[in-house]
Amino acid sequence: MLFLDALRAFASVLILLHHFALYPPLCENARPILGEVMDWFRDYARMTQVFFVVGGYVMARSMSTRHWGLSGLGVFVIQRYCRLGIPYSAAIFLAIAACAFSRGWLNADVVGAPPTFPQFVAHLFFLQELLGYEHFSAGLWFVCINFQIGLIYAIMLCLRDTFARWRGTTSGEISMDPTIIVGWGISLLSLFYFNMDSKWDSWAIYFFPYFFMGVVIHRAVQSKRSVVEFWLYVFVLMIAIAFDWRWRLVNTVLVGLLLFVADKSGLATRWPKSRLISSMGQVSYCLFLVHFPVLLIVAGLWERFRWTSPSQAIAGLVTAFLVSVATSFVFHRYIELPSANLFRIRSKPI
Repeated sequence: MLFLDALRAFASVLILLHHFALYPPLCENARPILGEVMDWFRDYARMTQVFFVVGGYVMARSMSTRHWGLSGLGVFVIQRYCRLGIPYSAAIFLAIAACAFSRGWLNADVVGAPPTFPQFVAHLFFLQELLGYEHFSAGLWFVCINFQIGLIYAIMLCLRDTFARWRGTTSGEISMDPTIIVGWGISLLSLFYFNMDSKWDSWAIYFFPYFFMGVVIHRAVQSKRSVVEFWLYVFVLMIAIAFDWRWRLVNTVLVGLLLFVADKSGLATRWPKSRLISSMGQVSYCLFLVHFPVLLIVAGLWERFRWTSPSQAIAGLVTAFLVSVATSFVFHRYIELPSANLFRIRSKPI
């Protein structure tokens, strides 16, 4: 779907610019010329909600029509680790190398402490933040949360089909889908408790309302009866925003409305017809993974050669952007695509 690729491309570039404006020294050296621009990207360009909403929509579209059981859940975990974990692990090695290369030239707050073996093992199992280790690279937390949310959604589908088998029916014949009941319950708990406290941002429940927006959109597009549910969910999000202002919830509502209208009108499959945007959307995950290590390497080189004037810093940021995009295409071609094809879920549609 062209519109999904466009959303992914837009969000990945904004997140890249957010990190470029957040981590010195290039952003600080460029500030005399780009100060206001840097401030905007630092404060408002963190658009991970786009990935969660799109992820919820795509997972609902690809997973909700399958029969689920314990064996299918086990296969899903393996497949999900291949899809997310192998490119993520490759990015970890790149980040460790980038930090080692730039250590001594860049601030310790940027490159972090030298890595330890327990920290590395924790990263491989998406547990670094839960166990108190710092991340090797900016953005790795998103992969950990994404894995948690995917597992939760697969478990919800297992509960749905287990309930259907217990009643002697199929999941399509259930009038009240347990998946949606559980999803609404988790979302309400998050919106009015967990999502209001950043101490929970290492856990999937903090981010679940963004993901569930995508699930609700898929249901609304598939069934006219569920359109009311979509608008009800938007209304609940607006209540949560009024109750406790959160810009991330505003982003979720805006992205959800855009995706709903685009899919409902058929625009999502027709626009935008741009090979560049489509390609950027396809490599968005890899761009998300590699841009920070590339920034460290470029910033380290610029510090090494004392290219610290504002114009030279801007040239460094442009260089880091272009190299990040090029590296993401290499990662996508030689790491992400092969790893995604290592293990495919095979199950009979309902």
